Amino acid sequence: MNEKGKKKRSGEPLLTISAVAEMFDLHQQTLRKYEEEGLMTPRRTAGGTRMFGVAEVKRIRTIVSLSRELGVNMAGVAIVLEQLDRIEEMKRLMELVLSQLDDPLRHRIIALLQGVEEGLVPTKTPGGGLMRQRGAVNDLGGEE
Repeated sequence: MNEKGKKKRSGEPLLTISAVAEMFDLHQQTLRKYEEEGLMTPRRTAGGTRMFGVAEVKRIRTIVSLSRELGVNMAGVAIVLEQLDRIEEMKRLMELVLSQLDDPLRHRIIALLQGVEEGLVPTKTPGGGLMRQRGAVNDLGGEE
């Protein structure tokens, strides 16, 4: 084990619970509680020591941000994390499907998903989705 609790395994730096607790100004028991509540799952050494990789540290950063900065309670944090996990899984599956297509079809599907073909543009409200662009032509050939 080298400085600050870092340990290398297959090239990824791993941190001990004490190093992660210090990094986020948390008590080690808080990290244990996060694990107990299923919010994150650190790896374990053969001796049972918790070790945190990049993914776990990013997840803890999200938990801390949601709870400290936004005031979300742990039940809300669990729901947000579950939705983020679902989004990541959908992205992974979409990338897998798209990787199986030839270039022209892949580009066409991406354009459709982005709303380019339909004259859709992102709304000005974050998370608001897409809206029809002014001056876009509708299916009947008229302007909207």
